[in-house]
Amino acid sequence: MRPLVKTSFISNFIRLNVEMARSNNALIPDRDKYNHLESDPWSWPFLVYPMRLLGSWNKGDIKYYEVGNPLIWWASALMCLLYPLQLAYYHMRKARSIPGVWAPGEELHFWNAGKLLWGGWALHYVPFFAMGRVTYIHHYLPALYFAILLLAFEVDHFCRRSTLGDRSQAAVVGVCAFCVLAVFYWFAPLTFGYTGSIGDLKYRQWLPTWNIYRDKYAM
Repeated sequence: MRPLVKTSFISNFIRLNVEMARSNNALIPDRDKYNHLESDPWSWPFLVYPMRLLGSWNKGDIKYYEVGNPLIWWASALMCLLYPLQLAYYHMRKARSIPGVWAPGEELHFWNAGKLLWGGWALHYVPFFAMGRVTYIHHYLPALYFAILLLAFEVDHFCRRSTLGDRSQAAVVGVCAFCVLAVFYWFAPLTFGYTGSIGDLKYRQWLPTWNIYRDKYAM
């Protein structure tokens, strides 16, 4: 029986990540064949280029479209951009000794929870800008997880700092939830697969960059 060879966790961790980075950067996109199956990281938070998950887009084919809930994606992207500005704003008010900025313990909670969620989003998203490999919109999903948690955190934060009563706050959250569910239902045919004429889904194309519907695919 051979003796076990001891290895260093740190050296193995570094070597593994170096090799993963090297293999990923070898997957270089062919810009001559760029057809928006690929997408650049800047476009992901804004859902600019969702992706068809199959080549055939004819009637009778099951059509899957990798598109998220636009309300969730856009609202979470807004909160990720807003959070650093909030920190700067609150710091400026505190530096000027403006009263009523924070309730007891609120500042520490905002910083501790916010930095975890925003930091998780940034660490899963920003490195893609340094990668030379081909990238797709689903690469944003780990960062989106933290962005959605940050969105929920910010909604709770704004409700707590508002002058609304408990019932009014619950009503605001209820309206937001209803809108999210309604939009999910609206895009459900493309999420779970659609076999009818793609022309029937013409009005699901909310942005001109989405390639859900084109006249030649209206069969």
